[in-house]
Amino acid sequence: MVQQGQIFELRRGAAEGNRLWAYRYRSGGRDSKRVQRGGFVSSEDAHEALQRELERMRRERRIGRRLTLAELVETYLAQHDVQPVTIEKLRYLLDKATAAFGDRRIGELTSQEIAEWRMSLSPGYRFEATQALQTGASPGGGVADDRRQPGQGRR
Repeated sequence: MVQQGQIFELRRGAAEGNRLWAYRYRSGGRDSKRVQRGGFVSSEDAHEALQRELERMRRERRIGRRLTLAELVETYLAQHDVQPVTIEKLRYLLDKATAAFGDRRIGELTSQEIAEWRMSLSPGYRFEATQALQTGASPGGGVADDRRQPGQGRR
């Protein structure tokens, strides 16, 4: 089923003389949770934000959110076309993440957990291990990348 969502004018803003717009959609069909975001100054802004959110959901579904982090890391390293020494370094750095989250499904990981894990690493390895996790463990460009709210840019 293709998700479409809905754009509508907020009543509270109209009563105060300010027209505010919102969007809403269901996260997984008719019986699923309904998500609503509001406060947009135009219907076009609300529509663009809805489209970004729906595209994010589509990407998540294609990433294979049922894979564990360990499975995704192994798949990534197997198809990564670089020198063997680079694979060894990536494996070393990603082993830190798989030791912590290897049996967890990608869809279950949160930005907060990753941030706490990152702070548990020694300062000398923090940056490299985090970069390896972001580039190596997610086809979409990072495990936590897509956890932004609509309208936010890359961090």
